[in-house]
Amino acid sequence: MTISNREMERLWSRYNPHGISAGDLVEVSIGQKYRARVVGLDLDLKNKKVYANLKLFDPSNKVPIRVDVADCRRQS
Repeated sequence: MTISNREMERLWSRYNPHGISAGDLVEVSIGQKYRARVVGLDLDLKNKKVYANLKLFDPSNKVPIRVDVADCRRQS
């Protein structure tokens, strides 16, 4: 399956509703809340999601480091 750049941009916008990008400080809310920095984003066309790869501020915290970007909110 071939996807044009224009279609890719539309999908990226649809599945990343909060406009999160690499380098952003975010608060993740997945049953519990924690803070992290986004180190990368992956577009998953099969599952229709954008995943955020995170670097935790507290590495001893046992929480996911790859989450749906819709569960992240940018910190000010």
